[in-house]
Amino acid sequence: MYLFLMVLYRGMIAGGIVVAILLLRVLLKHAPKIYSYLLWAIVLYRLLCPFTFVSPFSFLGIFGETDGAQVQIAEVQSAVQGVTLAEERQGGQPDETAVHTERREREVRLSRRTVLRIAAYVWAAGMAAMFLYGAVSLFLLFRRLKGAVRLRDNIYLSDYVPTPFVIGTVHPRIYLPSSLQEKETDYIILHERTHIRRGDHIMRMLSFLTLAIYWFHPLIWAAYYLSGKDMEMSCDEAVMRKMGEDIRADYATSLLNLATGRLFSSGTPLAFGEGDTKTRIKNVMRWRKPNRVAVGIALAVIAAAAVVFGTDPWRAEAGDAETGQAAGAENEELRLAADAWARAVCNRDGNTIANLSTAQIREQLEEEALLSGEEGSYVFGWSSPWPWDDEQDYRIVECTESRTAILYYAWTSDPHVSVWQEILTWNREGGEYQVVASSLRYLDGISDSDSFAQAYGEGINGTPIDYLANGAGESLNENALENREYYQEYEDLFAPETAARRLLNLSEEEGQSAVAVGSRQPDGSVEVTVSFPADGGNAKVKLVQPYGEDGIWVVQDVE
Repeated sequence: MYLFLMVLYRGMIAGGIVVAILLLRVLLKHAPKIYSYLLWAIVLYRLLCPFTFVSPFSFLGIFGETDGAQVQIAEVQSAVQGVTLAEERQGGQPDETAVHTERREREVRLSRRTVLRIAAYVWAAGMAAMFLYGAVSLFLLFRRLKGAVRLRDNIYLSDYVPTPFVIGTVHPRIYLPSSLQEKETDYIILHERTHIRRGDHIMRMLSFLTLAIYWFHPLIWAAYYLSGKDMEMSCDEAVMRKMGEDIRADYATSLLNLATGRLFSSGTPLAFGEGDTKTRIKNVMRWRKPNRVAVGIALAVIAAAAVVFGTDPWRAEAGDAETGQAAGAENEELRLAADAWARAVCNRDGNTIANLSTAQIREQLEEEALLSGEEGSYVFGWSSPWPWDDEQDYRIVECTESRTAILYYAWTSDPHVSVWQEILTWNREGGEYQVVASSLRYLDGISDSDSFAQAYGEGINGTPIDYLANGAGESLNENALENREYYQEYEDLFAPETAARRLLNLSEEEGQSAVAVGSRQPDGSVEVTVSFPADGGNAKVKLVQPYGEDGIWVVQDVE
C-alpha cells in the first residue's frame, strides 16, 4: 500500500502539471515542436524521479504555508488510512453510546482500509497487464523481424513492417519497409537517426513505463499520446532544418506513402514508428525556420515551467519549539516511511520495523527487548502501556530530510494515557529509506518545561490525551468511582490539583513540579498553573468535571 499511496500522490501532482502543459502547448503552437516536446520531460520527472528540488516559485506553494506536497499527501492519507486495533481496550464498561460510537468509527476506518487494499490490488493487476502487453508486443514484433536484411550500419529492411521504426535501447536499430523509394529512404533514415541522436528511444521507453504505472490516470494517457505527436513533429522539423525548406513537398509525400498501419507506434515500449500522418503533413507544409525572438520566448517558457512545475515549495524556517515543526521542505517519501514505521509500532508489527531498520538498529531493538522473534515473524513491543490505534495514537510532529520526531499516545487498561517521543534518523539505502538511529523517550514523570512542551505541544483537546474525546473518559470515571477507596491513583482524580498531576503524568518527586489551582469559574472549570522549579518554566491548563459534581476531573486546553 505504501507504493500505491505514493503513486496516488504523484498522480495528483502530475495531473495538474499535465493540464498546465496542455495550456502551454497552445501558447507555443507556432513555436518549433521541440519545445512542446521538452515540456513533457517535466511530467516524466515528477512521476518517476525519486527526489525533487525546492524553490519559492513552485506551483504547489498555493496550498498554503506548509509544503504543498505534504498538504496533498496528507489528504490522501487521511482519506484512506486504515486502522487495526492491536488489542481491545479494557477496564470498565463504557455506556452504550460510547460503544456504538467507537464501533461505527472503527467500521468506517476498516471500510476505508478495505477499499484501499482492493484499489491497490486492482492497480497492481492493471500494471502487470500493461507490462505483459508490452512484453507480448515485443515478442510478436521480433518474430516478424527474423527475416530482416541489414542494409548498412544499424539499418535493416523488412518485407513485414509497414512503417519505419526504431527498436532497442543500448544499441538501437532502424527498421525500414522494403518498399521505400530511394529518395524516401534518405529522408526517413535521417528522421530515425535524429530520434536516436536525441535519445527519443529512451524517452519512449520511460514514457511507456510511466503509462504502465499510472495506467488508471486519463491525463497520463493523454500525455503519452501527445508527447509522441510532439516527438515526431519535432523530428520532422529537425530533418527539414538540416535539408532545407525545399524538401517539404517531397517529405510530405513520403509521409503520405507511409500512412499504412500503426502496428508499432504506441503499444510497444522499445519500438516506435511513424504516426498521425495528417497532423505531421500539415506541420511540415507550414514549417518555416524560426526567428530568434520566437526561440527566446519558447526557451523562457520552458525554463519557467521547469521551475514552477518541476520543484516543490521552499519553506522558511518555522522554529516553533512547542509544535515541533521543523525547517525545510519535507520529503513525501520519508513522510510515508515514517507513517509506515509509526503504524507498525502501534500494531506491534515487528516485520515492518525490521524491514525499515538497518542491521545495527535491529540488534539495538533486540537488546532493548523491543524486537523479538525471527525474520518473517518478528514481534514488536510489549502488552501495556502501548499505543493501540494505528490511526489515532501517533502524531508526526517533525519530518525533515533525514530526521523524524513522532509522538505516541500509550494506553493502559485502566484506562490511562501517557506520551512517548521517538526520534528517528534516516538514510536512503538501495533506493529506500532505512532507520539508522532511534531513540524512544517516555514522557511520564515530567519534571521540566521542555518535556512538558514536547508531550503536549500538539495540545490536549481532540488528541488521545483528551479524555472527553478519546472514548475513555466515562470508563475512567466509572472505574474511579468503584475503586477510589482501594487505589490512590483513582482517588487523585477527584481533586483538580492531583488530577492534573496524574493525567498530565507529572513527576511525583518532591520539588520536581508544582500545581497551583485557580478559582472556580462560572462554568465549573478551574485553571491550574503547572510550574517546574528546575528551569523556571510554567504552563496553564484547564480542568473540567464533566461527569457531575461527584465525578472525576479531566484536563483541557486553556481557551
